[in-house]
Amino acid sequence: MSVPTIDQRYGRKLSARGRRRALVILITALGVLTLAWFVWANPIDVGPQAVSRDTGFRLTDDRVTVMFDISITPGSTGACAVQALDKSFAVVGWKVVTYGAVSEETRSEEVTLRVTSPAVTGLVSSCWLT
Repeated sequence: MSVPTIDQRYGRKLSARGRRRALVILITALGVLTLAWFVWANPIDVGPQAVSRDTGFRLTDDRVTVMFDISITPGSTGACAVQALDKSFAVVGWKVVTYGAVSEETRSEEVTLRVTSPAVTGLVSSCWLT
C-alpha cells in the first residue's frame, strides 16, 4: 500500500492552467533578472566609456613619466588618475589628468609626476567619463 501525498490526501490538484501560469511567472522573472544583469554588468560595452592601457614608464630622480594609450568614446570627455609607486607599493606620486572631447578614439599620452620618495613604477590607476 502506498502512502498518499499531502495533495492527494486533501484533494488539491494543480490544474493545467495553474502550471501554465507558474511557467509564465518563472520565465518572466528570469527575463527580468537577465535584463537587470545586462544593464548592471554591461558585458557588451554599450555606451560611452574611457579605457586606458599602460605602455611604459621612465624614472628619473624626483619624477616618473608614465606612457599609456587612452581610449575615450569620440565626443565624450574623460579623466585618468596616474600614479607612481615605491617598492612597497605605496603611492608616492599622483595626478588626475582630464581630456576634452576629441574626434579620434585612441591616442597616446605621457604624464610626468613629481614623487615624494624614490619610485619603482608608474601606471594609470583608473579612467572615467566626466
